[in-house]
Formats: sequence, structure tokens, C-alpha cells
Amino acid sequence: MKLHLLFAVTLTALSTSLFSQTAKIVGKLTEENGDALISASAVIDASKGWAAVSDFDGKYEIDNLPAGTYEVTYRYVGKDEQKIKVTLAEGQVKTLNVVMKEKQNLIDVVVVTGSKYEKKLGEESVSMDVIKGSSLASQNITSLDQGMNRVPGVTIADGQVNIRGGAGWSYGAGSRVQVLVDDLPLLTADAADAKWSIIPMENVDQVEVIKGAASALYGSGALNGIVNVRTAYPVNEPYTKVSVYTGIYGPPTKTPAMKWWGSKSPLTGGINFAHRQKFGQHDLVLGGAFDASSGYLDSSDAHSVRGTIKYRYRFKNIPGLNIGINLSGYYSWGKTFFFWNGIRTYKGVNYDSLAYEPFGGTITEYKTYRFTVDPFIDYYDKKNNHFKFVGRFFNATNTNNTGQGSVPNSYYAEISYHRKLEFKKFDFNVVGGIVNVYDDVNPPKDASNSLFGKNSCYNFSAYAQTDFKFFKKLSISLGARWEYFQMKHYVKDSTVTINGSDTSVAYGQHLDQTQNSLQDLPYPLFRVGVNYQAAEATYIRASFGQGFRYPTIAERYITTHVGPLFISSNPKLTPEKGYSAEVGIKQGFKLGKGWVGYADASFFWNQYDNMMEFTFGQFGPKADWGTFANGKNFGLGFSSQNVGQTRILGTEIVLAGQGTLGPVGVQIIAGYTFIDPRSLNWKDTLVMYNFEGYKIGNGYGPGDNPTAKGAFHNPDSLTYLTYSQTSTSNNNILKYRNRHTFKFDITLNWKGLEWNTNLQYSSYMESVDYAFISPLFKLLGPGAFGGLEEYRKEKEATPIGKGRGDIVWNMHLAYNFKQGVRVAFIVKNLLNWEYTPRPAYLEAPRNYTLQLAYTFGGNGKSIKVNN
Repeated sequence: MKLHLLFAVTLTALSTSLFSQTAKIVGKLTEENGDALISASAVIDASKGWAAVSDFDGKYEIDNLPAGTYEVTYRYVGKDEQKIKVTLAEGQVKTLNVVMKEKQNLIDVVVVTGSKYEKKLGEESVSMDVIKGSSLASQNITSLDQGMNRVPGVTIADGQVNIRGGAGWSYGAGSRVQVLVDDLPLLTADAADAKWSIIPMENVDQVEVIKGAASALYGSGALNGIVNVRTAYPVNEPYTKVSVYTGIYGPPTKTPAMKWWGSKSPLTGGINFAHRQKFGQHDLVLGGAFDASSGYLDSSDAHSVRGTIKYRYRFKNIPGLNIGINLSGYYSWGKTFFFWNGIRTYKGVNYDSLAYEPFGGTITEYKTYRFTVDPFIDYYDKKNNHFKFVGRFFNATNTNNTGQGSVPNSYYAEISYHRKLEFKKFDFNVVGGIVNVYDDVNPPKDASNSLFGKNSCYNFSAYAQTDFKFFKKLSISLGARWEYFQMKHYVKDSTVTINGSDTSVAYGQHLDQTQNSLQDLPYPLFRVGVNYQAAEATYIRASFGQGFRYPTIAERYITTHVGPLFISSNPKLTPEKGYSAEVGIKQGFKLGKGWVGYADASFFWNQYDNMMEFTFGQFGPKADWGTFANGKNFGLGFSSQNVGQTRILGTEIVLAGQGTLGPVGVQIIAGYTFIDPRSLNWKDTLVMYNFEGYKIGNGYGPGDNPTAKGAFHNPDSLTYLTYSQTSTSNNNILKYRNRHTFKFDITLNWKGLEWNTNLQYSSYMESVDYAFISPLFKLLGPGAFGGLEEYRKEKEATPIGKGRGDIVWNMHLAYNFKQGVRVAFIVKNLLNWEYTPRPAYLEAPRNYTLQLAYTFGGNGKSIKVNN
């Protein structure tokens, strides 16, 4: 009897267990405008598996819940956390749709670049700034390099971006800043220079700028920082915007004689459009632009056409999976030149009228073709695993009337993994991936010459980063990356035989030289960062990151000339290494009900070994040097050389805020950056190499050298120079740096009226190549560089405090009609300031633009300026 009773009780218990039903919670997480939130979290108890992550439609599901009462916590970066209590009956399916509200604080802006996943700006361990695409559009920024000068600590010269003095002016080759579009690199295969013009400005959501070494996550090109452009996807309603503009250049005020165009003022104009729309599971973005300018410089007319397609398919039957492809194409044609034909006076002759005109032999008529093909596969599973494949084919063909050019193709592939785990006392993120890049550079078809010849470069890298967050306050980031490079250089069949065997390859070339990075970088690069939330809106941070930059094909193998100057190869150029260290504090604030913002202060230390810089000297075979008397130029020109150890110390202060003054809305950002850029061995001898890879004397010694400080002579023997003898500075300041920069931007909104002013100040550039003001350059032609010395002396006397320097002041006034129409009048260089971002090339005088834009459809995010 007892046995039967025990059996019955056991059977009843088993039956209850087998047939009882667990409950579940399902729903959709959205923004205030109705758009789905991807990868938002819904958590009850992650240790028991009671948690979920929303898919690409914002849907989530927490299952296997016993009957009872629970508290569900909903989180998403940059949104207010929400907690909802719910009671579940056995077998119940409860639907909870949650609308997550955006945090009204600039410090909570969501960024991706610093860690390769969504994170609050205030929680980053490195200095970082964000520019909203709407801010760039309101200024009629048609190419992103025009807008980068607005970021504190960032300068641009000839399209080369420079963050906190990490780079000077490298003649368009070898960027130390990695430029990305949607996390994919935009540096070319030959010169590693950023092609800003292919970026779809009409579809930019925001631009994220990291200041400091980021090589541990992003590789060789990120020695000095990152610029990542994030483009927009469709929202629930279709969105279309069309913008047209026209502009005119005014005459230079200081020296009206520079106005080479007479009564016919140079004009600019263009049109661009963007369309974003969802079709069921399909997301489609279209964009295009046409821009034209007759040029404020003589022989600088430019025309360009750009088109983009962005497509994504979200699988309905496989939640979390989406695939797609992004396409872009760009074509431009026009003229350009390298340096002016004179300025001021030289030997009593007035050359003002030539300052906007080209020096003889430096005009280039060009045609460029650029296109990208970017396939991707993206998958989130229900356990918070994120797998991603991205690829890119990037062609950036350059052709010109000189018979030189380049056809660089870059093939990029990356596979990455991300996992986020949330526990009661700490959160854990891990990111890792592998990257393969193959660069192939060839001469243009039927070209009589080539900038670089035939070359190739292979790069493999593997990276990983882990982020821990303890007690919701202390974040620690640890990352590492290992890279391998192999570069190959080819020469014509008729000039080289390797080991007596036939080693010919395509295009009738032989392999001449192979170099790799194993000797220079046998170990991984590391980074570590700490961020501590000391109070509700107080974040203290510190970071250290190693950097590495491998020479580009252009720096090692370029062979060309600009007028009478040669640009020569240096096959023995070695990689540069370095590190970036920073400490900083970011303090958020709220003033009353209407004002939010933050103040940020940081101190940084950047140091580099074997820094690469283009340096003036005598290069090429000595037998071909000749003299001016026989029509040759001593073999004078520029070549990329290792200039030794350098250090840059500095500090930066940024203030940003938004709020209201009565009925007027206000957005403001201001930033001051001081740098102390020094050569640490500037009196040591520079060991130079010519294009054949042999050691040479870099010009002549002190007192004899036509390119160094001293009298101009024509000696027979060679000696070496020091860095100090190649510089105009009397101390060890690095070339082409502005020690003080200040940026200020404010926008006022009242009803439909909008007014903005933007001011940029850069102190006097103390150090440039001495060759530009040497007696030698004055022999190149009437006033070509003879006026540069006088021009620099006048700049030294400019009465802007002790720092001297240049001021660029821009302003616009706009009215936004309720029907989606916007009319804006924009004035750039309001003071008509005369300035040169690099020697012998004047920037634009005051110019005026009228912009008309029409936006219809779309329930896009509210417009905010977070620069």
C-alpha cells in the first residue's frame, strides 16, 4: 500500500512537471519616432538566461519563465533606462512594446568608433568629438575635408587631416589618420591619402573623430587617430531631400591686384539629393551630387559627379540576419597646380598679380575615377552574439596630361565577432576580428610614364579588445593587434634580371624588391583605457595606445616632378612607431530645465620613432644633377625620409552645450588646443637615401648648402645635414604645425530663423622647409618663392597677440519654412583673410553662397548639433 501511494505521488509530480507550461514576454523596442531599435537589451536575470536582444525589426523574446512577478529592465546606449514590473500566469504570452526616450544630454551621444560597438560618448577612454551631418549640410559642406577644420584640435592642409599636430604636411602621401566610411577604410592603395570627395555628404548621419593612436583596433593608418563617417539608413517613412546652390568669389581686399579674373568673378554651383526608404524587408538609400567651380585660382577649374547606392535586406524568417551591398562612384575633371607664381615684391618688381596664378610647368589637367563596392553580412543571434563580414573594393584611378598617373586598387575583407554580457555587478564586451588587405598599383593604360610604377602590398592583421564595466561606474578596456606587411616593387623587363631566371610578370615587369614588416614589428600593438564615472555626469579617463605606420607605396617609390622640382623615391624608408598617452575629465551639466552640455579637459603626450617626412635635398643619380647653367637643377627636390625621434605634448579644452535663451534655441561648441611639437634629435645628422637606395648627402653643409641656412655656393663635395638646418625655425619645432588653435561655433534658432557663426584661429606656422625661402629657390623664376620670405615676415608681424596667426570667420543666415523648404545665405572667410595652409598656395578669399533645400517625407530624428 505504501509502495502504491509513493508511486502515485511520484507520478503526479512528474505529470505536473511535464505538462506545466512556462510563460514568455515578447514585444518590440522602438525610438520615439517609431523606428526599430537594433540590439537593445531586455533583461530579467541574465545568469538564468532570462534576457534578450532586439533584432533588426526591434523585436525581442524572453521565454522559459515560470509563473510569477518579474521586473524587466530595458537598456539601449543613449536612451533612458526603463524598468517594468509584470506578473505572468502559467503558459501566458505577455506582449510589452516599449518606446525608449533619448537622453537629453550631449554627453550621452551614441558613438561606435572607439570600441567597434555602441557606447556613450562620456564613457569613452579616449578624446572623441562628434559632428552631426545636419550641421555640415547647413554650412553647404560639399566635401568633408572642408568641415574637418571646425573640429577642435584638427587641421587640414591639401586634404591631409592632422590631429593635435601628429602630422605636418606630407605632400599628399602617407596619412597618419585613418579615414573610414561606415567602418571601412577610405585611404588609397598607392599614397594612403583620403579621397574625401567620394564621401556621400548628402547622406551623412554623424562623423566621429578619435584623437590619439588607435592602431590596436584600426591598424597602420591610425597612428594619429580616426575619422569615421557614419551614413544614415531609412526610417519608417520615406525621406527625400534635394539641395541646390550657387556661389561667387569676391576680390582679395588686402591686395586687389591678385584678382586675375578681371570683371568676370569665379563662380561655383551644384546640386545634390538623398532618398531613403523601406520596402518591406528591404532598406534602400540613393544619393547623388554634381559640383562645379571655375576656381578662384587661375587654372583651377573643377567639376565632379558622384552617385551612391546603399541596400540592405533584413531576413524575416531568420531574425537578426541581414545582408547588403553599398556602391559608390565618382568622376572628376579639371585643372590644378602645385605652387603660385609669386607674391609681394622681389628685387623691386611687384608680383601681387601672380599670387593666384600658377608657376610655369606646374599646371596639371586631370581626370579621376573612383568607385567602391562594399558587400556585407551581419547577424545577431538571441544570445547576444554578433557576427559580421564586410568587404571593400576601392579603385582610385588618376590620369593627367603629363603622361603620369596611377591605377590603385585595394581589396579589403574583415570578419569580426562581438559579444556583450550583462551581470548584476559588471558588464563584459569582447570584440575580435581578422583583416586581409591586398593593394595593387599599376600605371594607367597607354601612359608614357607613371607616378609609382607597378607595386603591390599585402597586409594581414588580427585584433581583439575586451571591455569590462564594474558596478556601472568603472570601465577598463584592453586591446591588441598584430600586423604583417609585404610590399613588392617591379621594374621593366629590360632593366633587371633576377638570378639569371625569368621572373617576368604582367605588364612586362620583373620583381625587383620585396620587403616585409617582420623585423620592424614582430610583436602585437597594445592599448589600455580606463574610464571612471566619479559622479552622475563626471567621467575621468586615461589611455595609452601604441602606434605603427608602414611606408606607403608612394613614399617609397614615387618618381615625378613639379615644375623644376623632383619628387624622388626612397626604397629604404623604414616604418615609424610611436605611442599616445592621455588623461582627461569630462563634466556634464544641466542648467535649469533648458540647458545641457559638457566641459572636457585633457593632457596628451604623443611620441614617434623614425618619423617619416618629405625632406628637401639632392636626389637621383649624381651624374644627372648638372647645374643651372646647363639647364639642370642639381637634382634638387623632395623625398620621404626618416627624420628620427619626435614628441608632441599638449592640452585641449572643449565646451559644448545646447539650450534656450527665452524663445531662442542655442547650440554652441568651443575648443582650444595647444601643442608643443619637438624634434628630439634635430641637431643629429640625417642619413638620407636616393632613389636607388644608396646613402647620399642631403644637399651641402652649413655655409655652403643652397638648401640650408647659409650662403649660396656651388661646392664640389657633399656633407650631411641636420634636421635643424632644413627648418626655418631657430629651435626644434617640427615643421608645418600650428601650436595654438581655437575653434568656436554657435547657432541660434528662433521659430524658422537660423543664424550661425563659426570662427577658426590658427597661430603662425613657425617652421617650414628652409628651402622655400632659401636663395636657391629665388633662382627658379621671377618671384616664385622669392616672395614667400617677405610674406612670412609680414605674417610674423600680424597683430594677433604673441601667437600671431590667421583667422577664418564664416557665417550663415537661413529660414526654414514649414513646408520643408530652407533658404540659406552663407558667407565664408567673412574677414577676407589672406592665408596659406602650406607654402605658396593661397586659400580662398571671401565668397558668398545661396543655398535652397527641399525636404519632404520622413519622420527622421530631431535635428541637433553635437560637434
